[in-house]
Amino acid sequence: MAGVNTLHGDRTDFALFEAQMAEAGPFDCVIDMALFHADEAESAIRAFSGRTLHYIYCSTVDVYSKQGNTYPVTEDGERDASPSFPYAYNKVLSENILLAAHDIRRFPVTIMRPAQTYGGSGTAVPSVADGNYQMKRLREGRPIIVHGDGMSIWVACHRDDVARAFVAAIGNERTFGKAYNVTGEEWMTYDQYWRTIAQELGAQEPAIVHIPTDLLGKLLPKRAEWCVENFR
Repeated sequence: MAGVNTLHGDRTDFALFEAQMAEAGPFDCVIDMALFHADEAESAIRAFSGRTLHYIYCSTVDVYSKQGNTYPVTEDGERDASPSFPYAYNKVLSENILLAAHDIRRFPVTIMRPAQTYGGSGTAVPSVADGNYQMKRLREGRPIIVHGDGMSIWVACHRDDVARAFVAAIGNERTFGKAYNVTGEEWMTYDQYWRTIAQELGAQEPAIVHIPTDLLGKLLPKRAEWCVENFR
């Protein structure tokens, strides 16, 4: 693409990554979509401190404690993700490291916390297995599995709306040192979520089979891992 410089490297090769960023900078803004671990957060601080006017980290709403004490969960909600769910747990550790390093002059940090982001080649989020397979079952009029009693709360947001939030934050000093939930405004139960998907697919009303979450976890420990840790 004209006017775009692309660098290729290994994010986990910290010395090389930091050297590349030192040579390529300074930057008006860094939007970090690929940071998942605490040591990567520490490397990002070394790479960009004093070299960017704004650092935006894409985290996740999964950082919040399960179960929530109140709903909706706001940005000051408890962030105590369980170590048994490494994705969320490591995001919490990364957030804490970045926010501790926040400096309005040398390293202004903003945290963005999307929920499910859909659009393009993305798929729906099933209780077990693969979302494409579950949507295929809907099109064929076959039953689908939903965990628990179907009343777990879920929210999704289109990628264009999520992108607008990121763009609105860039260079915006009011966002410095703060975190934002970037989710859809319309929450729904898991049953409602899959009924909406069926409707958008032009499928008939889905036949939903409810299976207790703990049982799903015992029967399908890998395929239901996210369900057990995050969806109930």
